[in-house]
Amino acid sequence: MTGTLARRQAVSPRDTERKLPRRVVPVLVSLLKYATNHVVGHLPSHTARRWWYQRVLGIAIGPGSAVDLGCYVWFFGPSQIRRDGVRIGARTKINRDCCIDARGSVTIGDDVSISPSVAVLTTQHSMGDPGFPLQTKGVVIEDHVWIGMRATVLPGASIGRGAVVAAGAVVRGEVPPLAVVAGVPARVVSWRPDTAAGYQFEGLVELFE
Repeated sequence: MTGTLARRQAVSPRDTERKLPRRVVPVLVSLLKYATNHVVGHLPSHTARRWWYQRVLGIAIGPGSAVDLGCYVWFFGPSQIRRDGVRIGARTKINRDCCIDARGSVTIGDDVSISPSVAVLTTQHSMGDPGFPLQTKGVVIEDHVWIGMRATVLPGASIGRGAVVAAGAVVRGEVPPLAVVAGVPARVVSWRPDTAAGYQFEGLVELFE
């Protein structure tokens, strides 16, 4: 009995507090991921989803922007999102069933149209390292970009103002402003005129979307 009591007394409350987060935090983050992507992401209310993304996850969302149903947000935790920075500009539309990889920094500008089932990725594995570690590179999508359905934006990509990404394209590296890119990997196939990127979107928040 004496030895057991001594061992119990040797563990201070501070030691217990240090051990508790290591056990509890991964569980809480997993619950948060589940709630975000399987409950909140399917609520038919832009207001509820926006509140959750901004207040709980720490994503900055500009006025008039809409994140539609079924968006999958990939993240390590809210503190990581706030540290790396995830920003969606004003009057930007992220359509149904997109994937936003918030494990790295993501900057999406104003008046951007992201079509259904687009994946914006910031993290990948290092194929040449025997430990297969994760590598994170931020993504920048500037104002007035249009990304077609089921396109994929790879880690480290930068898409210039007014560029268009064709449906199904895979974007890596830098896309020049006003370029139209298509293919795997995406290559410039044409250009938009200088006057094509002066619009502002309206009415993006649709009922039950």
